[in-house]
Amino acid sequence: MRLTHVKGIDSIRALGVVLVVVYHLFTKLLPAGFFGVDIFFVISGFLVTSLFLQERAKTKRIDLIGFYARRVRRLLPAAAFMVVCTLTLALLISPDLRVGIREQTAAVFGWVTNWFEIAGGQSYEDQFIPHLFVHTWTLGVEMQYYIGWGFAVFLIVALYNHAAKKVFTRRFWMFVIALALAACSYLWMRHMFVGLDEASPAYYATTTRVYPLLIGSALGALTGMRSPRKPPPAALPVCGLAASLVIISYLAWRLSFSDPATYEWGILVVSVLTAFAIWCVLALQSKEWFRDIKPLAVLGKRSYSIYLFHWPLYNIFKQLATVSGGIFTKDLPQPLYAALALAATAVLAEISYRYFEQRPVGGKERRTARRAPMRGFTVFLIVAFVGLCCVSTITLAKVPDRTRVEVDYLRQQTLITITGLDRYGAYLAGLALDPVAIHAMPEQLPPTPTEWAAAEDLGDDAVDTLENAQSAINRPDPAGPVQPIEPPGGGWTNDGQWINVWGDSVTLGAADILNQTLQTALVDAKVSRNIGAGVDLINEWDYMSQLTNYFVVALFTNTQNFTQDETIVFLDAVPQGRRVIFVTPYGKDYMEPTAEFLRGLPSQYPYVTIADWNLAIRDHTDLLASDGMHMESDDAKQIYANTIAQAIDQASKKPAKE
Repeated sequence: MRLTHVKGIDSIRALGVVLVVVYHLFTKLLPAGFFGVDIFFVISGFLVTSLFLQERAKTKRIDLIGFYARRVRRLLPAAAFMVVCTLTLALLISPDLRVGIREQTAAVFGWVTNWFEIAGGQSYEDQFIPHLFVHTWTLGVEMQYYIGWGFAVFLIVALYNHAAKKVFTRRFWMFVIALALAACSYLWMRHMFVGLDEASPAYYATTTRVYPLLIGSALGALTGMRSPRKPPPAALPVCGLAASLVIISYLAWRLSFSDPATYEWGILVVSVLTAFAIWCVLALQSKEWFRDIKPLAVLGKRSYSIYLFHWPLYNIFKQLATVSGGIFTKDLPQPLYAALALAATAVLAEISYRYFEQRPVGGKERRTARRAPMRGFTVFLIVAFVGLCCVSTITLAKVPDRTRVEVDYLRQQTLITITGLDRYGAYLAGLALDPVAIHAMPEQLPPTPTEWAAAEDLGDDAVDTLENAQSAINRPDPAGPVQPIEPPGGGWTNDGQWINVWGDSVTLGAADILNQTLQTALVDAKVSRNIGAGVDLINEWDYMSQLTNYFVVALFTNTQNFTQDETIVFLDAVPQGRRVIFVTPYGKDYMEPTAEFLRGLPSQYPYVTIADWNLAIRDHTDLLASDGMHMESDDAKQIYANTIAQAIDQASKKPAKE
């Protein structure tokens, strides 16, 4: 039986959007809720290929241009509505949200967000301010699949028509080619993941993520939108459907983004189970009692609009709730602003679904009957959309170069890079450095035009920079006053005078107050560094003859699947006579196992001490930046520095490595 609509498929879509939304808003509940995207991909591949076959059977040809036009018409209007709404809110809420927004917007409408994120080196899970349009990477993958697979189907049909000898059927060749391409994509993902420090390139790339779409295509080529001629007993597809959805939900709870199993077999299993679930609902089409569950069907039909709006709205409400000066208090509970974001998503998604996704259907009388009561609202919506487009243009014209946290990190990295400890210490003591030199020399973070202009003002810029650097002195705060410590062991010997501090972006953000507090810290911190760089740091500082007796290691924010193994490798590489202070990470749920692992090391390695930043900041999370990980206030930096100082004092009373 040929179908125009597959009963039950909207319910499967509903599971997909629920998994994704819960993952983005409450990651701890479903660490692999991103599997919902693979559900969408398989359904999309199945429907597109099935419609190709229907078109070929009806018209004896494939209208490739018409297909591309329909796909753009399906995706673009709702995406455009989401973009202009988001740009307007970003202009009103915070300049931080607008950093890089021009490039993000161009990537959305170029259908290349996935490659844009790979080129920018952005982690899917960790950013100072998450890109508001990062979730549109899926639209990029889909559109690129539509272009490639549509052309492939066109060629398959054309070559088959002109073949002298017809071997097998068109469906067979489409099935075989889709399955072969899916296998290549899957194997490439496995190969690519092995060599990565961070999983995002394997997650974003079209070449690695297209295979769920191709699995759906293979199913579409095999079955089309038809129920089986001899459907199995209803109990089999019912149990199969239920089991598939339960297993997918279990995997979304059990796996995680950085888990190797996700890329080795997790995405593959979810894709195959989704295809099997679609087959199950096809087998039930002839049963009159089989219907979509109405709430799930409503959710499934609106899944695209919900997916588009939930991510930017959540991050906008998060910014309002966690940044001082917002309309909410700084300590607004996460579930509350997540609920507000969901409510706003429901409203805008409904508007998007009704007015930007659906096309007119039915006869003239039906259209008139359905639309007449809403004609006034339609006019209002058109006017509002034009207004949003105008405001969006203003937003794109007023784009800051960096977020406030990144500006602070630039200052820290600049000072570390160009001054050296002696000049930096003198600077903190009150000697103003030439601001042109401060801004002109860093290689890794080049100055922006705005910073160049500011650097030319020798008076105000020098004063402002000096005041920022000394702002931690003489202030009441939860961290307490600055607590300088004497070198461990007392005295200023060549062995005990300095302390190596090796860190990532979190350490970089606290570099100024670390130097004030520790007095003798040799800080080497860079964004996106992890423990995999630990052995290289030992070798580099040893080569410069600046390897001290105390290693403060804060390289665990960017937790990876190799973190524990590389930590042991690092400890094995530590020279004799040294003491190691590990700083536990805080900010994401997946960091908790790493923190627990680090806390257990001193029992095995007596020369290891733990600076438990994870524990120290738990009662002061309102002092952190909006990402809940990096530091926005000097108070948080001081807690960080004090925690490390106390751990160094404890380490001085413990034996060194023998």
